[in-house]
Amino acid sequence: MKNMMLIVVTLAFLAIGGGTTACAQVTDTIDADIPFDFMVSGKVVPAGHYTVKRVDSNPAIMELRGADARVVNVFLTNSAEVAKEPKQSELIFDRIGDQYFLSRIFEEGNRYGVEVQESRAERKLEKEGALEKQSVSIPAAEQQNSQSANQ
Repeated sequence: MKNMMLIVVTLAFLAIGGGTTACAQVTDTIDADIPFDFMVSGKVVPAGHYTVKRVDSNPAIMELRGADARVVNVFLTNSAEVAKEPKQSELIFDRIGDQYFLSRIFEEGNRYGVEVQESRAERKLEKEGALEKQSVSIPAAEQQNSQSANQ
């Protein structure tokens, strides 16, 4: 019920023209095995197998589904771009201390992807400035090697 309310409020906000999110380019469903707990939109998600995809045809809203196909979280994104096309679809996490935050999503062969809006918890850790931020890349499950690659 809470997720449905978030979707309705977000869609109403975007329909009125209040959003400045650019068109995201992620079009496919991306499956990944995440070996650590992480946060997305302020919610802690346990390690496991997840699917990420756009909500209907709205490029600014994506959903995260668990292995049981239930929606775990719905979140807002902005467009992102990298200099070089990724060789495989990937989820990129920011690691601050021992906490991971879903940060960016890119598809194989596409320089344009999405960036997840930072949560309050991530901004707070950055503001404290005591911990270094690192990026960790997790390849899509169907192309995944046995270990994740650091970026």
